[in-house]
Amino acid sequence: MLGKLLEKCAGNSICVVEAFKLLLDEAYAPSQEEVKQVSSLIGEPAKRVEVFKSRYIDVFTRFLEKNCYYSGDRSLCIYSWNPRVPVRYFPVSLDATGTVLLFEGTGVSLVAYPTHRTHDLEGRGVELPDPEKVRVEEVTSRVDGYQVTLYFNPLLGRWVPATRYSLHNMRYVGKRVLVEELDRIVDPYAAVADYVAESGGLYERVKGMEGWTLTFVLEAPEPAILRPNVELYDYGSFRLHLVNAREPGGRLLTTSESSRLLRWESVPVEEVEVRSEPELRRLVDLWSRDLYRRSRFVRFASGDRARPYTVEAKSKLYESAVMVKHSSDPKSLIVLASHGFGDEAVGLLTDYGDVRSVGREICGLYEALRNLVSRALEDPVLGELLRNLRAPGEILGELEKARRSKDVDRFARKLSLFLSSESLHETRERLRAFVETLRRSVARGV
Repeated sequence: MLGKLLEKCAGNSICVVEAFKLLLDEAYAPSQEEVKQVSSLIGEPAKRVEVFKSRYIDVFTRFLEKNCYYSGDRSLCIYSWNPRVPVRYFPVSLDATGTVLLFEGTGVSLVAYPTHRTHDLEGRGVELPDPEKVRVEEVTSRVDGYQVTLYFNPLLGRWVPATRYSLHNMRYVGKRVLVEELDRIVDPYAAVADYVAESGGLYERVKGMEGWTLTFVLEAPEPAILRPNVELYDYGSFRLHLVNAREPGGRLLTTSESSRLLRWESVPVEEVEVRSEPELRRLVDLWSRDLYRRSRFVRFASGDRARPYTVEAKSKLYESAVMVKHSSDPKSLIVLASHGFGDEAVGLLTDYGDVRSVGREICGLYEALRNLVSRALEDPVLGELLRNLRAPGEILGELEKARRSKDVDRFARKLSLFLSSESLHETRERLRAFVETLRRSVARGV
């Protein structure tokens, strides 16, 4: 039975679990091994039906979000992970990225199976495989946009876009989901994607590919990390980048294979060949300090045709770089300077008035503060200055921690951020005042 469900559902775990639950509701008596295999898809292998049902309720009501369009005895439902719940890694959570199922009577069928969730390298228990044992199949760069799925909707008889969280005819208003008639595209991201696909001739290219699922990233004029209102922009200013395509049988193509198939612009494929674990870790460290790419995805040839093991290596500085470029944010400027990217940070600032000169001075003041702190770390006067400034306990605690660990960089960064404000000019004045006071104090101590 399970083999038939896996084939019918093209390996999609949400589809398998929902189909199995419907069979149980129709009085199907499964074997203990069947219950164990299906329950393992929701992260808790169990042989008893009662345990499976309890776990099913927990996962499908607390961990997943399910939004449906109803028409008679049919319902079209999209599944995503609840963004308010920390991510956990088991098959159903990996497939909760916009899977679309069609329920008709007592049957269920898979309609859209977008790319699966990747493993965040910073996540608990996430491992980085050794490329000598598990080959790196592909490395791609993340485009800072919004996931859009393109699939053939059997109820409409046409290709339509969906997001990770909603169908084309759904729209979030606060935490509520408004559902319109099926022939209306009201989701703002889906509406933009539909325009780009239509105007770019994408719908013509996918004729005859019914049953495939295509995953894209919709790139807006501003990075998605800034949460721009996409409805304020002209639709012609958006781009659709292909992530990958999935065959009707469930196999997930690489980005390169997908781009060749559709002859459509994809997310950037990195021209790197990774053959050893030290080499991969060196790249991960390099990517963690990238100012221009939010993250990289490393796909391994793991043998899983539907969910190949893929890890995401994030940049720890990308968000700060974006905030400097788009908001001239002084705190982000200090963060970049503290990691040795002062010149690059100044170059990202808007070239208007004295903005760059003020930014350059802030970076210089940070370096001056760091050097002075290094000299005065054990001097009681530093603590006195902080108490006079009514520094919070967190900063005083950081000072004690720095004295024990000798980590001057961390403390200098925390202190500079405490002294900064939302204004470049005010931040400069505050840093100036503190640096001068500390310099005089250190000089007297000498």
